[in-house]
Amino acid sequence: MRILQLSDPHVRVPGDLLSGRVETLPYLQRAIVAVERFRPRPDVVLITGDIVDGGGADEYRLAKVALEQLTLPTFLLPGNHDERGLCRELMGAWLGEVRADDCLAYVLDQFPVRVIALDSVIPGTGQGRLGGEQLQWLDRLLAAGRDRPTLIGVHHPPFEVGIGFMDRLDLVDRNDLATVIGRHPQVVGVVAGHIHRTIVGRLAHAVALTAPSTAHQIPLDLTPDGPATFVFEPPGFLLHEWDGRVLRSHHVYVGDYGRRFPFG
Repeated sequence: MRILQLSDPHVRVPGDLLSGRVETLPYLQRAIVAVERFRPRPDVVLITGDIVDGGGADEYRLAKVALEQLTLPTFLLPGNHDERGLCRELMGAWLGEVRADDCLAYVLDQFPVRVIALDSVIPGTGQGRLGGEQLQWLDRLLAAGRDRPTLIGVHHPPFEVGIGFMDRLDLVDRNDLATVIGRHPQVVGVVAGHIHRTIVGRLAHAVALTAPSTAHQIPLDLTPDGPATFVFEPPGFLLHEWDGRVLRSHHVYVGDYGRRFPFG
């Protein structure tokens, strides 16, 4: 099974540049073209949050038009820039059967790999939290599906990434999530967004990854007090492959980098 992960498009109204520099919508549109051209075709697309930047209805309407160009089964989960009510109202076509109005978590059981989307949004802040009720729901769900290889998606990464200002916008109950995951060996991976670059870690026994943004990236600055900055490194996405035994993940750049040259 192939799961293609897009993340952090941060859609804004055209002309309303993010930080006065980034016209985000065309980046998402180019990523969608790349996804549609990708071969072999993925089985599903998962978008790991920050669909829009300001949480406004106009932004969601633009994101909706863009995502309607995807012909693959596509699902999304919210990030800290998203507004739950509008996300559910205007992007409901790309949500599963959510737990509640205030928790847009759901499970997809129709694929060879079970996909569980979590909701880590704390309204009004950049940090994330799953909360006791959602973690208990996840624990019960995993206990009832021990024979199903499972991939979990969440916006906030469940491990420290080493980029100081982003680690201060962390998943505050990631240790509680690790405890739940540790009880369920069928969890093969946890995929996240938020960091705007590819980083690999672990959560209990499972591999954990963050994805690049379809637009702007966060530079790799490992100094603890480094400034909050972004950079125009190439946009990209991740492609996760489950072969029945191992989860492999590939970083894919969006863009035309010329012809392929033979060795020799």
